Amino acid sequence: MMKSFLRCGSFFFFLATTPFLTAQNAADVDPMLGAGNGGNVFVGPTLPFGMAKPGPDYGDNEGNAGWEATGNLNGFSQLHVSGTGGGPKYGNILVQPMMGKANPAHSSAPRQEEHAEVGYYSVKLAGTGIHAEVTTARRTPIYRFTYPSQGQRTLLVDVGHLLMRRHDTPHRYPESQVVYSTDVQVLSPTEIAGMQASVMGWNIQTTPMKVYFYLVTDTPATESGTWEDGKSIRPGSKSASYRMPFTMKTIPEPAPIVSSGAYLTFASGERPVMVKIGLSFISIEQAKKNAKSEISGFDFAGTRKAAVEAWNQEFSTVKIDGGTPDERQQFATGLYHSMLMPVDRTGENPLWKSSMPYYDDFYCIWDTFRSSTPLLTLLHPERVTAILQSLLEIQDHEGFFLDGRSGNFSGRTQGGSDAEMMFADAFLKHLPGLDWEHVYKAMVHDADVESTDPIRFGRGDIEDWKRLGYLSIEHSDPAGGPDRPGSRSMEYAANDYAVALMAKGLGHAADAEKFMQRAENWKKLWDADAVDHTAQGDVKGFIWIRHADGRWKENFNPHLTGTWYQDNFYEASTWTYSLYIPQDVRGLIKMAGGPEVFKERLDIFFAPGLEERYRYDVGNEPGFLTPYLYNWIGQQSNSAKTIRAILPESYHTGVNGLPGNDDSGAMGSFLVFNQMGFFPVAAQDVYLIGSPTFPQTTLKLGNGKTFSVVAENTSPTNIYIQNATWNDQPYHRSWFTHDQLMAGGELRLTMGARPAHWDTGDPPPSMSDETFRK
Repeated sequence: MMKSFLRCGSFFFFLATTPFLTAQNAADVDPMLGAGNGGNVFVGPTLPFGMAKPGPDYGDNEGNAGWEATGNLNGFSQLHVSGTGGGPKYGNILVQPMMGKANPAHSSAPRQEEHAEVGYYSVKLAGTGIHAEVTTARRTPIYRFTYPSQGQRTLLVDVGHLLMRRHDTPHRYPESQVVYSTDVQVLSPTEIAGMQASVMGWNIQTTPMKVYFYLVTDTPATESGTWEDGKSIRPGSKSASYRMPFTMKTIPEPAPIVSSGAYLTFASGERPVMVKIGLSFISIEQAKKNAKSEISGFDFAGTRKAAVEAWNQEFSTVKIDGGTPDERQQFATGLYHSMLMPVDRTGENPLWKSSMPYYDDFYCIWDTFRSSTPLLTLLHPERVTAILQSLLEIQDHEGFFLDGRSGNFSGRTQGGSDAEMMFADAFLKHLPGLDWEHVYKAMVHDADVESTDPIRFGRGDIEDWKRLGYLSIEHSDPAGGPDRPGSRSMEYAANDYAVALMAKGLGHAADAEKFMQRAENWKKLWDADAVDHTAQGDVKGFIWIRHADGRWKENFNPHLTGTWYQDNFYEASTWTYSLYIPQDVRGLIKMAGGPEVFKERLDIFFAPGLEERYRYDVGNEPGFLTPYLYNWIGQQSNSAKTIRAILPESYHTGVNGLPGNDDSGAMGSFLVFNQMGFFPVAAQDVYLIGSPTFPQTTLKLGNGKTFSVVAENTSPTNIYIQNATWNDQPYHRSWFTHDQLMAGGELRLTMGARPAHWDTGDPPPSMSDETFRK
């Protein structure tokens, strides 16, 4: 049985010195939380936003992040993603210890005593007596392999290894990875270097991604050699290579599994074999430089300690008091998952030279703009500035904003152009360091110009959007690009509102009015006659899809959901998208029939125990804001009730602790915000008050001030706010602004077991407010 350990007593002497934290730190994180049940989180060690992600690859090598609950350990590859759905990426440069002569075809072994904590992973290879441990610097993993003292000790380096190497959607966009070429050289009895180039994968990468490595051991090998097909071992050989024997257009199904690499065999001995692997996307020389500069000698303990200290520094801007051990673990792990991606590859961009930051593995912005980026804006605004600088520079080179990117290649676009949401969010929250007119020009281009490749970046079907005010069934291209006209239309409307807010803030009045009008296009897809006959009563009026001539798609179906290639909605039904109008909730309430009818609709949407999964699903991001919609109708107590029901039902400790794909930290950041007791309206400067899990949460802000949420008497039963004060003054709004938060102070909430109508102030803002456009 898999084991997960949360604390290591030997670490307390330096963890205890971390300033500001008392309730959570790296020792509270469980890297295994959410590894199973489709959560797909990365379980190995890494640094915050770190490039190197060394970790185990189990089973059939088709786990998105390498880890599987069942199956043998195949070895440790050096690059992984975390929390993703769809097809994976990476799994490059696998190392595997084994006893006896090199035999890559029979090197897998069952696991024993699997153990993970921040900055460290270890496992025993059953039947071999080998204990494998790994920690990492930013671009350089380091391993400690403790072999039995008797017998030949071998280290395999599989340069052809990748995760998910079969074609699963050959007639659409194959997400499987394919080895394009490999090179490996045994440089000396302690050194192996090489390169792997791969194509395809989740983002349908057609430009080969090259990963270079330099491996060095502290123990000289007595034997070495190479192999090219997983079987033909060539003792004494110093090099091996592979070139894909077909073109991108003629990749066979299934694509061949390429196993090529090199090995070192060491004499028997009691001392562990230390191995460090410098990684680079530039060259072997750069990989060697990384290995030598990032880790002094083979300092495993020092590297491990530095990783923990780096994470504690990231956590040092937030403090929680109280809560149960499980709640604190979930909170700390949610923070941790929010800082695994995107990946800081500054200095490792093979595409162009620049002094700007460079980030990769945006996987995807569609997932992260709603909660992950707003969380980082509060905790580490300088990091968000760097990420946005990178996004802007990528746009300068590619012509459009990306939604997803991995392996230095943009793709896929899941919905709208959600980088616009990130930039608007940062603009409204006054993040420094960006040329806002430059950003604005790029946003307008993204919103107005048809993308040359909409599955990769930008927006598709723009002419429909401008002419009809919605994306039609006919003109959404299911073969060569993104269709899903219903969900994309809803996201385009929200994206245009983000552009409008930027235009308004920068004084571009005509553009502001144009994009405000386009932000109202969602109304053109509101079918007032569409009805769902539910067990709780009829619900009337839904977002639906239309033909180019204005006709509705026949046979309204509230169950209908899609993925990439269906002419409806993406990863949610019309129930969810009919409630996704973050720019104008007030207008939505009016369209739905007024506050009372809207409340009934929300009650049905969140009704527990329903078999209709097409209703609320916390595992998909378009529904993140929906529990808070009660705040717009003066029913904050219902928001509190809904949120406090969702969290314990959907989030747990252990490997099955997440409600679905963590989506690069989106699920973790959703939990963190809700436990703190408020939630952002992404691409706006508004936060909505919920129901805090912890008696107190304190944020250390970038301007030197602190902001605290104090929840007196909060408990699993005391979930309702009875009254509120802001800096000791009575407070009656169920929301606050970013400027209020940044001014510092305290929001104090008195909690109780019964609903109370304390939220008598103005409701949260909407674009249809009379005063909004003045």
